[in-house]
This record gives sequence, structure tokens and C-alpha cells, in this order.
Amino acid sequence: MPSVKSDDIPLYYEVYGKGSPLLLIGGLGSDSASWLGVAKGFSPYFQAIVFDNRGSGRSGLGHQECTIGRMAQDAIGLLDLLKIERTHIIGHSMGGYMAQEIAINYPGRIDKLVLESTAPVSSERNNALFKDFYDQLVKEGCSEVWIRKWLPWLFSPRLLADSPFIEGFVKNAASYPYAMTAEGFKSQIGAIASFDARGRIGAIKADTLVLEGKDDALITLQEVRELADNIPRSRFKLLDGAAHAIHIENPKLFVDTVLEFLITEKGRGRK
Repeated sequence: MPSVKSDDIPLYYEVYGKGSPLLLIGGLGSDSASWLGVAKGFSPYFQAIVFDNRGSGRSGLGHQECTIGRMAQDAIGLLDLLKIERTHIIGHSMGGYMAQEIAINYPGRIDKLVLESTAPVSSERNNALFKDFYDQLVKEGCSEVWIRKWLPWLFSPRLLADSPFIEGFVKNAASYPYAMTAEGFKSQIGAIASFDARGRIGAIKADTLVLEGKDDALITLQEVRELADNIPRSRFKLLDGAAHAIHIENPKLFVDTVLEFLITEKGRGRK
């Protein structure tokens, strides 16, 4: 599988389909595998590129401090190595922080921007929650017990009641050969805690779709609205039947919603 050298680390990536590029950036603790349910849905229309953030999956961690800015530079380095000048970008949760950073600092590299279940800053509650998850990961490892504790923060009550899906998800995650390490998780939650784009998101020039699942318990509606309200060319959409991990819980809804924005909608002012 392909891997490139980005800055000080090897960066793992995969590509699906051909056409205009579409870069998908994952959230805390996840890697390229989290996008597989939608990457193939995008592949008839785009060259969908997924990768493992530093500290997760098959990418390295490096010796430098892990920050959202540095991880955004990893993504730019990947685009450079793939000779991609301009791309659509989807960022989920922490990946949405990275996507904001790219949009602010590298505006010429982005066509359209999709921000899924994310905010301009991480709340103190979430920072404390992630620290607690880190402490448990140190003690338990990436076990079924640890994974189950995440589920109410990721999925809607409807999906949590779907025992076959939940049991399959837990078993697959617990047996995943590239599971998150405590060291990698600690580096990413440190990056999240230090990120704050509230005073800078007004500089984002890309047409932007901000998505929130109606049942998201991790990122509140108020936080997502703050993000959408302060990006000049933004549109906000609240999706029924999904929580924080929209693209995993309802991949068809996610793909259809994003394709409508990327392909059907033309340039327009916000809202």
C-alpha cells in the first residue's frame, strides 16, 4: 500500500476512483479505514484520497510536537507529493480542525470545503472527556470495553439499539491491526486542546458546507452554528437520523448530501 514521506514521518494513504480530487480527513483516533464506507461512493465522481493522520493507523508520529497546524501541513505535503494543486476537502471532527487550518492558510489549495461534526475550538468538556479516554486507554488498551465507551458519543440512540451493527463495529475495531496507541492518542488530544480558530475562520474564502447530525452529543449544535455563522460563504445543514459520525452511521445520506453540494450547487453567498 502507498506511503509517502511528509515532513518527518511516513504518511499512509489510499486513492479511490479518478477525476477531480477529493481529500477526506479523519477525526481523533480514526484513520483512513473510517472513510471506506463513503470513499467508494465518491469514487465514480472524484479521485477520493484518504490517509492516516500522524499518530494513527500506519502513519508515523514523529518527534515534533503534534499540532493541528502540523497535521494540516502533512495533508498539504501529501497533496504536493501527489501533484494536486487544488482539491475539495472533507474534514470530520478533528479532521475538520485540520480542514479549517488548510482553508485559512492555504486558500488557493481548496475548491469546496465540507466540515462534518466540528467546531472552531474544542470545548473544555470535550478536552476533559478525551483526557479521561486517554487514561482508560493507558490502562485497558484498545479493548472492546474502551471502544464501547465511545459509542454514545459517536452514534444516535437509533443505531445504538441496532445490536448486530454495534457488535460488528466493536469486534472489528477491537481486532483492527492498526489500532490507536496511547502515545498517538495523547498527541492528538494535545493538538485538539491547543486549537482555536474562532478569530480566524472569517478568512475562509471557500464555499463551505457545515454538517451536523441532529443527535450529535459530542459537538453541540451551538458550537457548529458558531462555526457556520462565521464562515462567509457557508451553508449549514442539520441531518436527521445521525449523530457525530454521520459518514459511518448513514453513509448514503452523507454521500448524497455532499455530492449535491460538490456537484449540483454553484458558487453562492452564505445561507
